[in-house]
Amino acid sequence: MAWLRRRGQRPEDGAGGSGPVDDGTGGSEAVDEGTGVSPEEQQLVEDAYAQIDPEELAFASALAGNMTCALTGAVESAQIDPATLDDETLRALLEQYAPGALEQARAWLSGTDPSMLAYTVIPKYECEADYGCERQPRCQQGYIPAMSHRCIINDCGKAKCPTYPDFVNELLQNIAIRSWCSYVCVKTGTSPSEVVAVGAGAISALRNIYFGPVCMPYP
Repeated sequence: MAWLRRRGQRPEDGAGGSGPVDDGTGGSEAVDEGTGVSPEEQQLVEDAYAQIDPEELAFASALAGNMTCALTGAVESAQIDPATLDDETLRALLEQYAPGALEQARAWLSGTDPSMLAYTVIPKYECEADYGCERQPRCQQGYIPAMSHRCIINDCGKAKCPTYPDFVNELLQNIAIRSWCSYVCVKTGTSPSEVVAVGAGAISALRNIYFGPVCMPYP
């Protein structure tokens, strides 16, 4: 299933590591482990990300981060026995609560001056090694942009979210979700670049499997 994988496992070959992947032309290209993209495509995605207006990117990053923490909190508060929380149930919960999490994030950021946001506009690729996040995935759940796109990791964490409301942090106990990842998704392959979605990824506490990203439309 495209929307989940055990950490370190590539869906193309069922095993960890990097290697050649068929590019549809009879040849192959080197793919970075865990990213699913070639180094050349990774650079194109980063260039598209860098072309976004910094204030808009800061707002989109804040929206993605707040939505992800609200979503994680909603799943943690569902009061489901983690021993019975299978993959399908967790996936369904993420999709069920994503629209409400986006609305909460919008409410928290309402009236905020984008120039005052603390979010960096630099991708946080360290989240891949530190928390098990996918680096540049495409949306896999929820809203799927019709155009070519990639989602760039902008924040991550285990339970506590330092910039979010206290009542959200009280819900983040790592019972269902071990760690979370938030994404800003940008259109690729055409100019000008634009943000098309915000996304949330989660690594399950019980089986250490990555889910997502579940995306919602932007703006």
